[in-house]
Amino acid sequence: MKMHLAFLLPAALGISLALPAAAADNSGGHVYELNAQNGSGQHGTVAFKPRGNKTVVEIHLIGAGPGPEPAHIHMGSCEHLNPAPKYPLTSLVNGISETTVDQPISVLLAGGMAVNVHKSPSDLKDYVACGDLTKPAMMKPM
Repeated sequence: MKMHLAFLLPAALGISLALPAAAADNSGGHVYELNAQNGSGQHGTVAFKPRGNKTVVEIHLIGAGPGPEPAHIHMGSCEHLNPAPKYPLTSLVNGISETTVDQPISVLLAGGMAVNVHKSPSDLKDYVACGDLTKPAMMKPM
């Protein structure tokens, strides 16, 4: 019975017994800063948390209204954003969004992408917050 507990306990605690390559992808998340755009006053963070071959993306904005405020991951930087979203995120409601993206964290944080938040579904051209995923100085391990 002790041998079975050795395998059940880690699973019950949410600990992965994956191979080293997969374990590196589950090693922890990262938080990036989202800065106000276009005088919105909205700012906050976007957190990336690995979940196997998927990633949970959480956005928290201060100064946001009730929403909904659409959010996306785009190729490029906040200064030079590709207008076509690469990965859609759940719209923010009361400044909060959580989305599970069907990509490993290593793909989302490989560089060359940014997260942006739009004013409303009817005003997608007006960005209220944006954060580059390419600035290691702005990244904080969770």
